[in-house]
Amino acid sequence: MKVLVTGGGGYLGSVLTRKLLSKGYEVRVIDPLWYGNESVKELVKNPNFELIQDDVRNLVTTVKSLKDVDAVIHLASIVGMPASSIEPRTSEEINYLATKNIAELCQLHDIGTYIFASTCSVYGYQPDVLITEKSHTAPLDFYSKQKYLSERATGWLNRAPTIFRFGTLFGLSNRMRFDLVINLFVAQALKEGKITVFGGNQFRPFLHIQDAADSLIFGIEKNLTGTFNVVSENFTILQAAQRISKITGCEIVISKENEDNRNYKVSAEKIKQVGFSPKKKIEDAIEEIKDAINRKTIIDYNDVKYSNYKLLYSSKEMQEKVFIQGIPGSQKMP
Repeated sequence: MKVLVTGGGGYLGSVLTRKLLSKGYEVRVIDPLWYGNESVKELVKNPNFELIQDDVRNLVTTVKSLKDVDAVIHLASIVGMPASSIEPRTSEEINYLATKNIAELCQLHDIGTYIFASTCSVYGYQPDVLITEKSHTAPLDFYSKQKYLSERATGWLNRAPTIFRFGTLFGLSNRMRFDLVINLFVAQALKEGKITVFGGNQFRPFLHIQDAADSLIFGIEKNLTGTFNVVSENFTILQAAQRISKITGCEIVISKENEDNRNYKVSAEKIKQVGFSPKKKIEDAIEEIKDAINRKTIIDYNDVKYSNYKLLYSSKEMQEKVFIQGIPGSQKMP
């Protein structure tokens, strides 16, 4: 079985791609590798792996990438509210318009399985209820609004799509990120001995990156269709910090600046009823990141390469590549 993974070099995509290959799938990845090729560099020698280094805005390349594939997992996007807000027009092209194209192309090419990775952030501010897939959506920021619109377009243009609304991800990846709250807290605890919590009373649904990848493979293998929340646990930002502090012994500093207004608790009962349950906890991420720091595969968690926003915003070269040059030409990685 051949699977196309858009954004297969990213935080989730690089983990998913390795899992698919380990299970015997043929994997084709389309990714511009804006954040570097380290996440997939070692995979190019695998005969079951193919990399198309290009942008999903390139319609010609996207059509070619669909040839002979049995399933599509669409992860490609400019991820997160800060990064997607730098240049809204480009983010709309990638996060929304390209998603519409891919959903419709899968339908036209009669590809049986199409999974779109969305976010629980589409629920916005709903602190007093346990949210299910039937709850109303109320996205608060540009990124989650684009995801919501992409869900709607996917439903219109594809006969039987699968939409996974992921909780806030955490855990070690081949394309590591420290602009995610759990990962950042763990790094602060281990390197600085102190966690800074902004606000802290906001509830979030969380999910380990390994569980996110496993859920996508589960979706393929079980031929799931419909919308599913995929989360492991709900807890407040402060509770997350306290769990990390309990293991690491770090100090917690609470700040009322820059509070995030999103606040919601999400039920994953629907996907559990069809057989998928996450296995990983925050404690697993602590051990993973601690080991990576000890092995010096992670040196400075503040390095811009670990933050989508910082890397896109601070580098003129990156901005020209993503925002100014527009759609790059198609090329395969040597």
